[in-house]
Amino acid sequence: MAINQNRIAIDFVTNEKIDVKFKKQESTKKELILIAENKENGKHSIYVKNKTTDSLQIFTQDWRLFLIQEAKDENGIWLPIEYWESSDCGNSYEFDKLKPKGMLKTLSVAYNGNFETEIRFKLLNDNKVYYSNSLRGKINKEQFIVPDYLSQLWPLAIMTDKIPARIIHKVVFLEPNGVKDFNDLFENWIIKKRKN
Repeated sequence: MAINQNRIAIDFVTNEKIDVKFKKQESTKKELILIAENKENGKHSIYVKNKTTDSLQIFTQDWRLFLIQEAKDENGIWLPIEYWESSDCGNSYEFDKLKPKGMLKTLSVAYNGNFETEIRFKLLNDNKVYYSNSLRGKINKEQFIVPDYLSQLWPLAIMTDKIPARIIHKVVFLEPNGVKDFNDLFENWIIKKRKN
């Protein structure tokens, strides 16, 4: 399991081929649509489209979307094969406006292993989760193993041994309210430390 290192393509301009792919997904009630495409120079292309008539805020960290890759295990269950690591620099966090019907592109690593399966991308934006279409891909089964060191990541390391595993998983696997739940615990921890 690795950290997702997607990068937003600043110079991206949509084209008719990509627009046609999005027309097939227009019926969804979600505000954002994700379409993933297979390898492009060892990376997957992920396109994000604002399907509303209003501008939407897109939250980023160091020019990266809050995005991880998931894959189906041998039992057909979607599991993360990547995790998200928060930055410890306040200047890393930004948001931008995605215009109505606007689109952006990011690239994410395409793994190669001995286990063929389906993969998809999970985006957390404004406390809402969005999933891409699935693609055929190859990974190593070891990528499903959750590393022991996740509690040592920033900002989780601040309260080592005080954070339940479920909160750690919500933060690093981009679950709704993960950061809020962590912040609530952190505030309570600070209050207790001040009293002692």
